Amino acid sequence: MVAGDWQPYIPAATIGRPRIVHGVVRRPEVLERLRVAGAGDLVTVTAPAGYGKTTAAALWDEADPRPFAWLRVDHLDNDASHLLVHVVAALDQLRDGDSDELRYMRGAGRDPLTHLLPAAIRALDAAGPLVVVVDDAHALTRPETITALRALIDAAPATTTVAVLGRFLLPLDIARRRLHRTVVELGPNELRFSRHEAAATVESLAARSDDPTVSAVLDLTEGWAAGVTLAAMALRDGVALDDITGRHDSVVDYLVEEALYGLDEDTVTFLVESAVFDRFTAQQLDTVLGRGDSAHLLEKLSSSGNLFLIPLDHHRGWYRYHRLFGDVLRGRLRTAAPGRYRSLLCRAADQLENDGDIDGALIKVLEAGDRARAARLVGREAVRLGFDGRVGVLARRLSLLDSRVFAEHPDAAVARAWLGVTTGDAELIQRSLMLAQQADRGQRLSDGTPSVAVAAALISSLVGIDGVHDVIRHADVVRAAGDYLVNPWWGAATVMKGAAEAMLGYVSRARVLLESALPVTEDLPGFQAAALAHLALIDLGAGDDEGAIQCSEAARTLVDKYDLCDVVPVVVVYAVSAVMSARTGDGDGAREAIGVTEKLLDRLGHLAARTALLGHGLLAWTAAVLQDSRLLSKHLDAAERARRREPDAVALSQRIDRVRAMAAGGSRPLTAAELRLLPYLATHLSLQRIAQELVIGRETAKSQATSIYRKLGVSSRGEAVSEARRVGLIAE
Repeated sequence: MVAGDWQPYIPAATIGRPRIVHGVVRRPEVLERLRVAGAGDLVTVTAPAGYGKTTAAALWDEADPRPFAWLRVDHLDNDASHLLVHVVAALDQLRDGDSDELRYMRGAGRDPLTHLLPAAIRALDAAGPLVVVVDDAHALTRPETITALRALIDAAPATTTVAVLGRFLLPLDIARRRLHRTVVELGPNELRFSRHEAAATVESLAARSDDPTVSAVLDLTEGWAAGVTLAAMALRDGVALDDITGRHDSVVDYLVEEALYGLDEDTVTFLVESAVFDRFTAQQLDTVLGRGDSAHLLEKLSSSGNLFLIPLDHHRGWYRYHRLFGDVLRGRLRTAAPGRYRSLLCRAADQLENDGDIDGALIKVLEAGDRARAARLVGREAVRLGFDGRVGVLARRLSLLDSRVFAEHPDAAVARAWLGVTTGDAELIQRSLMLAQQADRGQRLSDGTPSVAVAAALISSLVGIDGVHDVIRHADVVRAAGDYLVNPWWGAATVMKGAAEAMLGYVSRARVLLESALPVTEDLPGFQAAALAHLALIDLGAGDDEGAIQCSEAARTLVDKYDLCDVVPVVVVYAVSAVMSARTGDGDGAREAIGVTEKLLDRLGHLAARTALLGHGLLAWTAAVLQDSRLLSKHLDAAERARRREPDAVALSQRIDRVRAMAAGGSRPLTAAELRLLPYLATHLSLQRIAQELVIGRETAKSQATSIYRKLGVSSRGEAVSEARRVGLIAE
């Protein structure tokens, strides 16, 4: 259940206004269309590649007095959480520092709609009038990510204008906005170069503006901005107009080839090889290409007016190529020197991995055909992502791998098994572990697990298909692989064994195991929270209500901090929290914890009978304390079904029997104040001293005690304690 401190990676090149190159056509008509967008409007700029969407928005940014927060969508943003963090990171660049909202949002496992979206809206509200530009929005394909963007647009304050640039229109309730006239739309027709703009481009680049030339270029390109620019560059370099206009089928390839014509061999090599990066710095290129002059060459190309090289910031630290140009360059290298192409991809992956861009590195190694390394990259953070509220990131990485990777490389198969654990998918777990074992070569896994056998044993200890004794057997396999100094999962397995011993009724052994795991699971918050929850139940059984409350609250603090409410194996934390809240009179807190526990139990399904028995039993106990007969019946029935599948969990079965006895007593519900006083009746304290401890008057304490006797159907303090213990209101 690792959560740790996984941080979303926000590449510097994806934030900030792109630099407007010298000599760009100013396009006043397009600019006027954009400038009519007022506060609260949505702007959509939608057209295929090369129509100048980004340039038009950059010109708007230059002309509008409002600040513009830019984010360029990449593969990382196809995750709702990452996209919302990216928005606020773009806002913070305007303020030259991390805001409280960004620091909060970077915390592990924030739910996108319930946690991150409100924080993003607060950041927008605090920023005042501004425009948020979401460039390359077509890269957002996952429904939940598009939902998050739509929710951000809908909830944005009236001072915010959102501009969405992309190759196709996302489902952003455009029809409704058209009806209310709160959307400004630009498409290919609006972005096509006019005759005047085409003439200005040809004049600027080729020093020609005669009507036949401009007409021929417009006929060929149909106003496509990139095509006009490519044609003008070819004319500038001496290519005959008839040669350009006679190559309709492959005009882009042809014009790029012509753009390379006349350059010295070293510059062409630099252009072709540097295209292995989607975006790059001179330092990255020097490292990967084995050069020392990348900064000089980039400056030389940029100052020469090469419009294929696009600076991504005003300091010219980050660059990218025009996508069409980059595609042609990569194709050229892949065809002419496939070995060199693969080598550079692998070196680029090294650089990206060192920079913390695991997703970028994964894409490069897959393009290079290095399945083994792809499996290692996916496997090394699988547990962390799965138990950090970032299961979407893990699922996305796994989706990039083909079936052969899972069949041949244990790292990938084990990573997919962990995805099954977090989502409660028994079939996925079983299939993935079978593949991992078949592909096992006896090597340590990329996340530090000593072997496939240890990984399978740890997962099996969580699942426990064959019952609670099976959990102990698997946990012992993990523990035998070495202590916490050499085995990252020793503490996790100790938690699982301690929990199983408690379920069997061996309380002393369970306490020793669980307490020994606490110091070594600080970087595994999910497992530590589970250990604390089980210790809370042990304290309850020992009559230590104060210790139980402390452990339960500590466990709940951990799962809330790391937002593990969707992680099935932490169901025990919420179930214990429900019981403790009910026992201390916090009805609202109990109901909230019940809701989360029921959701997790539904996702658990038939995966782990002992977990189902534990969860349903604790919810039945909670229902009995709350005097909710419908909820009590529901969870007692579910617990009975789980008990038939897990007959060895004696302690859990005994809890069910106590809850049934408690329900049969039919006592009236105690108030929150009475539930707070009740545990003190089991002590040696006088009523006067109890009143002092609770900071209430003696007469109030006496009145509450009398009410407790009446509701429990007893006539003395000793009888009240006995009855309360019988029905589970205080621990044995």
